[in-house]
Amino acid sequence: MSDQNFSHRHSDGESEDEVNGLDLRRVSGAQDSEIDSALSLKVDNLVPRLSMFPEALTPYERTFLLSLQRDRNMCSLDKLITLCEFASSHYPDGHPLKGGYLAQLGSVLEIKGSEDEAIGAYGRALDDIVVDSIGLSLIRICFSSIGALLKGRYDRLGEADDLHKAIWAQEMCIACTAADGENLDKIYRSLLNSLVARWILLRDEEDVDRLLSRAEEATTLNASDGEFQYHLGIALRTSYQHHRTLVLIDRAILAMQRAVSCSMPHDRMEMLTELANNYYHRFYSVEDPSDASACIKYLEQAMEYGKISFKAHTLLLECLHIVFFATDDVQYYERACSMGETLLADDSLSNIQRYKVLVPLGNILLRSCWPSWTLSPDPRQLEKCIQTLECAIECMPPEQPNRARPYHLLTQALSIQLQIGTPTVSEFEYAVSIGRKGVELATEKTELNTIDQTDCLPPLGNILSHYERAFPQSRVHEEKVLVFRQAAQLPSRSHYSRLSGAIRWADHCFGMQDWEGCFDAYTIAMECMQHLTWLGLSVVQQYRVISTRDIPIDLAANHAAHIAVHLGRSGVALEWIEQCRSIVWRRVLNLRVSMDALAGVEPTLARRLGEVSDLLQKGAYFDLRPGMEEGSLEMRKQQRHRLAEEWEDLVAQTRSLPGFTDFLKPKGAAYFTSCEFGGMVVLLNVYNMSCDAIVLGSNKGKLVVCPLEQMNEELATTLQTRLRETLQESGRHSRDARASQAWYGHDRQDGMSKVLSVLWTTIVKPLFDFLDLKPHGSSSGSDPPRLWWCPTGHLSFLPLHAAGLYDTAERGTKVYEYVASSYTPTVGFLADIINQRSEEFSGLLTVCQPHTPGQNPIPKTEDEVCSVVQVAVESGLAMDITSLDNNDATPEAVLSGMVEHSWIHLACHARQDPTQPLESAFMLAGDPKEGRPLKLTEIAERANRNADFAFLSACQTATGDVSLSEESVHLAAGMLMAGYRRVIATMWAVNDSDAPIIAEMVYKHMLSDGKADSGKSCLALHHATASMRQKVGEKNFMSWVPFIHFGA
Repeated sequence: MSDQNFSHRHSDGESEDEVNGLDLRRVSGAQDSEIDSALSLKVDNLVPRLSMFPEALTPYERTFLLSLQRDRNMCSLDKLITLCEFASSHYPDGHPLKGGYLAQLGSVLEIKGSEDEAIGAYGRALDDIVVDSIGLSLIRICFSSIGALLKGRYDRLGEADDLHKAIWAQEMCIACTAADGENLDKIYRSLLNSLVARWILLRDEEDVDRLLSRAEEATTLNASDGEFQYHLGIALRTSYQHHRTLVLIDRAILAMQRAVSCSMPHDRMEMLTELANNYYHRFYSVEDPSDASACIKYLEQAMEYGKISFKAHTLLLECLHIVFFATDDVQYYERACSMGETLLADDSLSNIQRYKVLVPLGNILLRSCWPSWTLSPDPRQLEKCIQTLECAIECMPPEQPNRARPYHLLTQALSIQLQIGTPTVSEFEYAVSIGRKGVELATEKTELNTIDQTDCLPPLGNILSHYERAFPQSRVHEEKVLVFRQAAQLPSRSHYSRLSGAIRWADHCFGMQDWEGCFDAYTIAMECMQHLTWLGLSVVQQYRVISTRDIPIDLAANHAAHIAVHLGRSGVALEWIEQCRSIVWRRVLNLRVSMDALAGVEPTLARRLGEVSDLLQKGAYFDLRPGMEEGSLEMRKQQRHRLAEEWEDLVAQTRSLPGFTDFLKPKGAAYFTSCEFGGMVVLLNVYNMSCDAIVLGSNKGKLVVCPLEQMNEELATTLQTRLRETLQESGRHSRDARASQAWYGHDRQDGMSKVLSVLWTTIVKPLFDFLDLKPHGSSSGSDPPRLWWCPTGHLSFLPLHAAGLYDTAERGTKVYEYVASSYTPTVGFLADIINQRSEEFSGLLTVCQPHTPGQNPIPKTEDEVCSVVQVAVESGLAMDITSLDNNDATPEAVLSGMVEHSWIHLACHARQDPTQPLESAFMLAGDPKEGRPLKLTEIAERANRNADFAFLSACQTATGDVSLSEESVHLAAGMLMAGYRRVIATMWAVNDSDAPIIAEMVYKHMLSDGKADSGKSCLALHHATASMRQKVGEKNFMSWVPFIHFGA
């Protein structure tokens, strides 16, 4: 077989991780007398390779090779070569011994370092070896040796043809080896190394599939082989980079985890580094910040085994930025800056290495200057960021993938700089040129690109806007409009980038009073908002993604709705607000939709969709469960990924059926206007300039809009701050027997009174006048009409139900004189529960915790629960009443009781966590030192079909997180998510002596007329607070204002 037989033709490639094969660097032309350490290396490499096929060597040959290994100077290699050549020429072609001598000739030539001659000898041997058991072993030796020699020559010279031939020879070697053949695993390692090298070089799709196929074959030989798992992890990640299929990078992580657990300590550093790399790649697929944290953790573990590679250091830099972005924890910023400066201090770095440090370092410096992170960027820090990114561009090689990235970052930095200084025309022109260059480079399509045009266009548009504002004669107006429009309309992997472009386009159109253009831009923005998070993430991570976005999503949605109202499209305004509020919550509720209608058409599809929905619901908070091992956590995460993908596929199948086109799609305005709410629903859309009240139920089948021009987001924020300060001054942090003593004081009453009066004059009075509402006659004996408040923005934290003028006795100056108030997180939620069929009443569960360890005692809770139970007993209704108190009131017991009872009354301490709202909890029994929390997550993930009514007699049960004001993340919302149709909660701490009075009156009203009717709960609370005002005076706001009603 001549040398041209190895000219295997292949169009391939990739360039990723360097994988070292056998080191076969040769010393050409060595003389017999010069066989020293170089010869030693050749023999040491050759003997193990020949020993892979022991049956191919005669006892004499084996003894000879071992002797040669012991004594390099025992004979002249040239004499051996002459001997082998003479022996092989003594036999005719096809003789059984000729091939064997040629194979021995190749071996000796390889030892000497005559690479080309050795390859030729092995090739000639293949032509003459007789195919029998001995012959097959010699054939494998020849193919193995040829593959190793050619791979070594490729490593040295970089000729792609050598790599093609090497892979062909290694494939042939495997083909000639039985499935259970000895040393097959070593042959696979050589082939996998070569395939990775060719993918690195050429990035051919065929090599992606072949690499993965061969890696999977190898693991079937020995699943516990760490090196095979390592190669499988590399192959899966390589395949993921090409196909962008999430399951591939998930499998890559698991394979590399197995590789780490099976590896020897000396291999562990590299494997941990590659495991970190896999997590890094997955972060950019699903944007789960925990993946970046895992990347940092594994790189830190790799450091324990020695000095990590330069590549690992740059990976660590990137992940420190990601976690800093997600958490704003300054320690990650400081660590990244220190590491970057240390790396750059090494003068031996090449340009490409400096580039790979400068870009992530510039990125993290940019984040520290970003307006959403700091109110006043440090000009020196900003200048340092700009210089870093300019240096990165200077060092960037022309063949570098993702070349738009440093230009994109530099454009953002220049945009910030132009806003805080007095830039010249030339400075603007320079910034514009950088932005344009970034957009140009973003058109380059490679698999490693993380930046596209929709990323680069918005910052360029920002610079053009500043330029036009500073120099109206600059003539960049048309380009600015085009840039923002393209950013919104071009396809992109990032919904966030399109959203950013759409919002900036809308802002521009608004400034030009182009209302239709503004509407078109917001139409795209509202669509993008639906895709900012993914069901495959845990609920915790979905909330984190929403709350860490630089774009004020809630304000954009509210402004979009205002534009729709301005154009007379109030139905669209309602739809947009509903779509962009409680995004995460709505996804969870979609998992609970009845499958009855679908089951009548496609029962198998309905059954599986219901099963997948249940599994997703039960695992929504898996990452908050304590004590879960790392491997189990990763498995749960991947299970959720697969379930979410299957759920999306099943929903798509359902929508393809006749009559199910709109299955689980956001509801339209027609649905809301057709609902019989039994009162009016007022959606308060507040934004930076004004406020609109969108009202349902006041005019059958129609929406009406009342402009509230005196209210805006700034005023709402001021009122919310004033209210918080008033409560802090009064010590209203927890329910306390002494809480009432802290309230009385003229200044505190005035603070609350001022907030309530502003709400009256700016919202309620103009709205009630617009609706022509009259004060309800208390002497008529009838109940007042119902009204549901659905506030947005900072209005969500204000007591609209208590708005009024409390420095006058004039009738018709307080909300409670007109309506009985309730709240709803969204209009859609209220519509759904009103249309929901009521389950049969199944009893009352009371929970009392007067002495929670670590909390102030609240002894009146015992009186409260006793009075509630007494009212229930005296009602004469047959019902199951279960009371859990003190040590019996554990989280597990309460959760179990919630399943068995329709109503629950919780009289205990509660904790609202402002930084991690999903960690908010009721404080119960179970730990003698500090009690045990029943967390919001534990409640919300329980889909309790029996749930009906909950009375949360604790503190802050309806107080949410300011950063998630549109997501309704508080304990009352958790009860609604658990299936409760009606909830009475508190906006802040209540007096321990007031709660029993309110509770007793509420239950008396609900249990009247011979049945348990939670539908009366709103009116029951309305009458109870009225009685409380008569008892303590309406200006004793703390006794009645905190109690609010949610739901139907």
